[in-house]
Amino acid sequence: MPDKLNLQKIFSAPEVKHGLSLFNSDEINAIERLIIEQEGKYFIKCQIKNRNKIAKPEEIVKQLWIYRLMNEYHYPKRRIGVKKIVHFAAKTRSQFADIVVFQENLKHYHIIFEIKKPDRTAGLAQLKSYCNTEGTPIGIWSNGDEIIRLHREEPDLFVEIPRIPKISETLEDVLTERWSFKWLEEHNELKQGKNTLLKILLDLEELVLGNANVKVFDEIFKLIYAKLYDEWHGINNPDYQLEFFAGDRSPEDLKRAITNLLEGAKKNWTGVFDPTDEIELVDTYLKVCVSFLEKIKLLHSNLRVIDEAFKYLIPEESKKKEGQFFTPRPIQDMVVKMLNPKTHEFVIDADCGSAGFLLHSVKWVAGGVVTRKGLPMAAKNFMQNNIYGIDFTKEAIIIAKAINLIVGDGKSHIFGGGPQGDSLNPLFWNDEIKAALRPRLLRFPENPEKDRDNQNRFLYFDFDLLMTNPLFAGKVKERDVLRLYQLAVKNSRLVKQIGRRILFLDRSLQFIRPGGRMAIILPQVLLNSASAEYIRRFIIDEARILSVVGLHSKTFKPHTGIKTSILFLQKYTNEEKKKIQGIKVKCEREWFEFVAQLKKEYRDVGWDKLLSEKELNEELRSFVEIYFEEREELEKETRKKLEEKIEGAEVEKNEELEKIEEIKWKKSLKTLTEYVDLVEEVKKYYPNISWDKLLCEGELSE
Repeated sequence: MPDKLNLQKIFSAPEVKHGLSLFNSDEINAIERLIIEQEGKYFIKCQIKNRNKIAKPEEIVKQLWIYRLMNEYHYPKRRIGVKKIVHFAAKTRSQFADIVVFQENLKHYHIIFEIKKPDRTAGLAQLKSYCNTEGTPIGIWSNGDEIIRLHREEPDLFVEIPRIPKISETLEDVLTERWSFKWLEEHNELKQGKNTLLKILLDLEELVLGNANVKVFDEIFKLIYAKLYDEWHGINNPDYQLEFFAGDRSPEDLKRAITNLLEGAKKNWTGVFDPTDEIELVDTYLKVCVSFLEKIKLLHSNLRVIDEAFKYLIPEESKKKEGQFFTPRPIQDMVVKMLNPKTHEFVIDADCGSAGFLLHSVKWVAGGVVTRKGLPMAAKNFMQNNIYGIDFTKEAIIIAKAINLIVGDGKSHIFGGGPQGDSLNPLFWNDEIKAALRPRLLRFPENPEKDRDNQNRFLYFDFDLLMTNPLFAGKVKERDVLRLYQLAVKNSRLVKQIGRRILFLDRSLQFIRPGGRMAIILPQVLLNSASAEYIRRFIIDEARILSVVGLHSKTFKPHTGIKTSILFLQKYTNEEKKKIQGIKVKCEREWFEFVAQLKKEYRDVGWDKLLSEKELNEELRSFVEIYFEEREELEKETRKKLEEKIEGAEVEKNEELEKIEEIKWKKSLKTLTEYVDLVEEVKKYYPNISWDKLLCEGELSE
């Protein structure tokens, strides 16, 4: 039996970047039999050269690939070479390919493997240079955990192929295969863990997109929507053969096919792209991109994997310019769990970004799992009918709608992508947003005038839940917009400008019905600074504070270090407001009566007259006792802090005095040294002069 501990020891070192996840247990067991230990070192027998080599991780991965080439792809031993020279004309120093598969004539390379470099970027660069130099049609990079299969169509143009051809197959056979959606499900590289969408995007950036001279975000999402449309056809028609593949089609033919898919997506899912939007990637670059994306399935994919890749695509300058800081997933998850959305409730994020809060709500309703078959029917209905999102950032809307398609198969209520998607300014909303949100407007049957005004201005809604992380940056100056909000009025006057984040608190309460629940991420300064007291009074007047959760200052780094908190509120109903108002009126009346009673009882008491506690009424006596107890505690605490401060100041003073004495000593030492040097210099000029002999000025040296 092979000793599995050998492999575990070799691959457990922290510096090891190779892995074994690409290989099955039979392959690993076969290679373990080749490993031996001699004098505390591990060696592995090379299957091609039949001699022992040091069992480094890269060597083990190399032998695993050799085993697979012989046993799965059935290449004979005579056609496989290791450490074969690559002839670079301009380089005096030879380089060697890790593994090669020869063509049948045994003269030229059919496949080159790069195993040594575990880093994708460095490995791909090395592999491409080898293939270009030797004119090799197929190049494979692998570190044992990941694999990239490249086909060199022409110098410096590489596309990915879906698999390695077996000995009985030609490259043409692999390139001309057609797939159904069922085949894609079975061979989906995202499901198999062989790849991630983010890694694919990074590879494309390295291979073509870095030099494509296009907006990477726009072009990638055109391809993603085209692929989603292709998969959508396939999932609804078992006989449909997928069109999103590179194969042996010419770049021009492929572009026509992908363009047709994009046009279908634009018609089927409106509001994402403009009708005039076209694919701007040159044909050859487009083929490279399609070849890398063709073997992954997007519909019903893992949300975390998709979201991670999509957020990477948003340009950094856009994030910084708009103050757009994505909420970390654990925080989204916590907020959703605390608000506990139900299938019958309507949920909105009025500044939704990539719709993280909304998708976590769907996942919560679905029981925490989104399977490859999609959502349970109740969760699917919830997503298609009860989830709403608005955002004015075009990129965020494209991402949010794409994720909605991936999870929920189509219908969504995500709107915006420009000034018409600014939640703070409903006066500027377009007809699409108004038509979609009109059924969710709050009605005022007892006040027809207010109801008509609300139908025109879209101020108050009846959503059950709101979750949002609004943009912190920017101020609102438009007076038409400011007039819509209570927080824009200070001291009975409309302010000239106010921060968006402040108005968003007001707007969030407008979106939820009386009794509705909400969570909003705000700068902590709004909850504890003296200047923001009027904001806190507004909150207390409008809603019950359910919870305040402080977040770490590094939550949104590297984008910002602002300390933030999550404010959980439940909006008062009209009945609750009336009850609270009644309590306030009662308390105010009782207060004035109490003050009047005090004035009456103590009108003859001067400010300098002493009163015993017995002469005070019960309320005043209780107040005095509490006041002086708290004052005494405060004085003790103040005295303690003052003593600590004085003690600390003494320590600092002593340390400072020591530093001053040290400086004085160093200065004195320097002066003394200079004096000794001067005496020695004088002795050189006047060796016979005693200390008591007088000299005139003319006898002295210069």
